[in-house]
Amino acid sequence: MQNMNYEKAIERLEEIVDKLENGNLSLEDMMKLYEEGTVLAAKCSERLENAQLKITELSAGKGDN
Repeated sequence: MQNMNYEKAIERLEEIVDKLENGNLSLEDMMKLYEEGTVLAAKCSERLENAQLKITELSAGKGDN
């Protein structure tokens, strides 16, 4: 996820959801995908929060360097 941009992370999350919904995986594989998905979701959420903060700062004129 470190080198993955937001769009690619969302795309990967969608793939994980599709695989999990399909249900043709072993429990071990499902757990691995679930873990990967939770990490990706947390990173995406963090990126969105950071973007929102940056937009708020720029809107308030605090982004001037």
